[in-house]
Amino acid sequence: MIQPKMIPLSSFAKIFTFGQGKKFCSLNSLIGQDGNKKVPVTTCIFNLCAAHDCPSRKLGLCAAAKAGVKCYAVKAEYKYHPLVLPYRRRQEAYWKKTTAEQFASQFLLINSLKKHPFTALRISEAGDFHSQEDVDKAEKIAMLLNRYGIKTYCYTSRSDLDFSKIRHLIVSGSGFRKPGITNEFKIVFHKKERPRGYGICPMNCRGCTRCMVRGKKTVVMAH
Repeated sequence: MIQPKMIPLSSFAKIFTFGQGKKFCSLNSLIGQDGNKKVPVTTCIFNLCAAHDCPSRKLGLCAAAKAGVKCYAVKAEYKYHPLVLPYRRRQEAYWKKTTAEQFASQFLLINSLKKHPFTALRISEAGDFHSQEDVDKAEKIAMLLNRYGIKTYCYTSRSDLDFSKIRHLIVSGSGFRKPGITNEFKIVFHKKERPRGYGICPMNCRGCTRCMVRGKKTVVMAH
């Protein structure tokens, strides 16, 4: 019996999108590396809001602000990078108007057409969760993408929210851990301040997977 030739999923995606490919999805113009050259091309970044609008900072929960460190994400949104702030606010608008299922389905469709598919989704390089609804939505997206071998991870300073039902989203708490948050990142000014049992962030995600492995405790040098 002659085995039929396997047709790649991208072929179906092109038919499904009536030949438009990735342009068929409004999410396509809103995902990428966000200009972060330290992140592998296989890691996608999607922000829930801009750093200027960060809920954690407004609530006084931001660990960087408490330590007197200027937010790295805010620096990228000033006039020398005029496209960054509006881009991140467009991401926020998309996030608010789509369901977890819509986000995941568009993400997977786009991914099937990429030369170098994403293997990880980082939620929020800038900003943080607005509400408990955001946490629950991110968890659902992580569950849907996990079925296709895509890890979803994030950092948060929202110690006031409930993460106890998190099973698929890998969350790093900024200076804290609680049920559902298995990782912790702590800001330090000198390496000698590193607590026992904490690794050091290399500040370059290429070749490092600490953020995507549960149970890691890491110090980050203030920068």
